[in-house]
Amino acid sequence: MKTETNKQSISLKVLNEILSQDRKYFLNEERGHIGIGDDADDGSQGDYNETFKFYKHPEMPENTFLRVTYQTDSYGDNENITEMKFVEGKAKTITVFEPIK
Repeated sequence: MKTETNKQSISLKVLNEILSQDRKYFLNEERGHIGIGDDADDGSQGDYNETFKFYKHPEMPENTFLRVTYQTDSYGDNENITEMKFVEGKAKTITVFEPIK
């Protein structure tokens, strides 16, 4: 049985706009790996902190986002881009248990 993958495309013009005007298309930021605490002395060689920034352009396919991964060095400084990837947004249901009043 053949299955067809989700084929989507984005123009280089759109990608260039996102990268050159990132504040305009910025959507959300999430923390990733945290290897270094508030005190930079907590880090060890090779450890890092990671942040994901998500971008959405009106001309991008529906439910498609650009995720840019930033990592620090082992001192918690010198943030650099380590990965850029297109991702798909998926809704999650979260159940919160609260006391009955």
